[in-house]
Amino acid sequence: MKKFYQDLLASHNLHKPLAVNKEESFESESLKKEKILQQVPILGEWEQLGRGNFVKDSSLIHLKSPARFETYPADWPQDGDYTSFGMIGAKRTFVNENWETFNQLKLVVTSHCKNIINPAITVSFTNDGKIKVPDKYDREGHHVINLENKQTREYRLDISNLSRDAISKLEITFNANGSYMDLPADWDIVVEKIFLETNQENSNVKGWQILKNNLSYSHIGYPKESTKTVIAHSELIGEKFLLIDEKNSEVIYKGHFQKFDKTVGTYAVADFSDYKIKGQYFLQVGDLKTKIFKIDDYENLLKTSLWKSLNFVFCERCGCPVSGIHGTCHQDVFAEFNDRKIIFNGGWHDAGDLSQQLVQSAEVTLGIFELAAKVKKSDPVLHARLLEEGEWGLDFIFKTRLGNGYRVTSAGVSRWTDNQIGSMDDARARVHNSPYDNFLITGILAKIYLALSAEVDLREKISSILEIDYEDALTEFEKAPFKHEPISWEHTYSTSKSTYLATMIWTAALLYQITDKVDYQLFVEQKLEDLLDCQENEGI
Repeated sequence: MKKFYQDLLASHNLHKPLAVNKEESFESESLKKEKILQQVPILGEWEQLGRGNFVKDSSLIHLKSPARFETYPADWPQDGDYTSFGMIGAKRTFVNENWETFNQLKLVVTSHCKNIINPAITVSFTNDGKIKVPDKYDREGHHVINLENKQTREYRLDISNLSRDAISKLEITFNANGSYMDLPADWDIVVEKIFLETNQENSNVKGWQILKNNLSYSHIGYPKESTKTVIAHSELIGEKFLLIDEKNSEVIYKGHFQKFDKTVGTYAVADFSDYKIKGQYFLQVGDLKTKIFKIDDYENLLKTSLWKSLNFVFCERCGCPVSGIHGTCHQDVFAEFNDRKIIFNGGWHDAGDLSQQLVQSAEVTLGIFELAAKVKKSDPVLHARLLEEGEWGLDFIFKTRLGNGYRVTSAGVSRWTDNQIGSMDDARARVHNSPYDNFLITGILAKIYLALSAEVDLREKISSILEIDYEDALTEFEKAPFKHEPISWEHTYSTSKSTYLATMIWTAALLYQITDKVDYQLFVEQKLEDLLDCQENEGI
């Protein structure tokens, strides 16, 4: 805990990202624990895939490429929607080899990349046995490994739950997706060794069963008045457990693991719910120990998680330099509307790529302001930082509002663009007049308005557009009720009628709470009848 707050202070309360303690990562700890029973190198000829250069030297695989090309690959979307500048890689083919005696793949990789944001490689498997990998939806067989740049590192990939009775192909690839501020940049990846291994200490990557050498506990700690359990493999049923005070190594609670049968398996559970004294503890059974955890008030336990979650959101900022990650970005992602161009950067990138959706950023904004209201009295520092991040999201909502119901709604981006409008890598954002989006965003703004203190000037800015945007949504809805824009990328595309009605009711109720106007009350009463009609009441 002390180390975390030192890191928080060093980040100037998240004005640059928190330091990442890689030594405590799952990957690092797994490498320390492993017990290799057999190891076989993957040998043979590798072939080049995609663009870039495949350098044949003493290393197994050496891939080099510029960070961008001035064309998209011929068979990729030429409008650049959800594309990079091309894929670079190597593949190795096999004659349906059975790898079932191995449970992990190990790679030794050196990254010498220049001005590349987050160098990473993707390892892909093809299995032509009883269960095909990948499946017809391309869901399995791919794993992304984030690399340590300018360093040589060992990376372990657990394949114990991957179908591998007839492996026919292994691929190692990355995407040229631009560079930091479009500075001169190059990829330079050397995969020095690849091994198939059998690790006695393999992890479980599917299902709910706990390994015999593991204890599953709440890493955040336990609220002193709540249920407190540690879950273990069923072999520990009946075994004695000890709850030990970390400060003086004193045993302060004893019990036995009880049997718990669930639909997903049978477990041993240690329950110490009736122990309610604040402190730092660990639980031990035989030679197995948990790490140190806290028993404390719920709010105190949440603090570090709240800061860490906010750190993640801050690191996802679009259009804003994030120290150590990226510079100002996506100034050439724009929409065209009524002979105008509107830059569509701001808010936060999607967690999976660099795309941007207005509705998602709006919902994140609401969550931040609601959390700020909850911690206002208990943690003024966190409260102030949440308000700052919330304003970043609110600015994006205002920026994308075009009037008369039109909004810039989304853009599909998976590359770092050059920030110059007119070059080949520009990305186009979509513009819609969607009643559902307008009802939802108006409700979000109303909820934020209510979460803010009366003296905050943001309330005036929000209140100036609430009723206007609501009327725009209602006008368009009455033209074509429950119509969806025919764009599957819009994440509200498949909204059900009941959810649509619930959103309309929620928004109108909030506006009634703010304005006290009876029209909103009457609308809520009317639409509640329609919502009730959505229920199944005749049986199936």
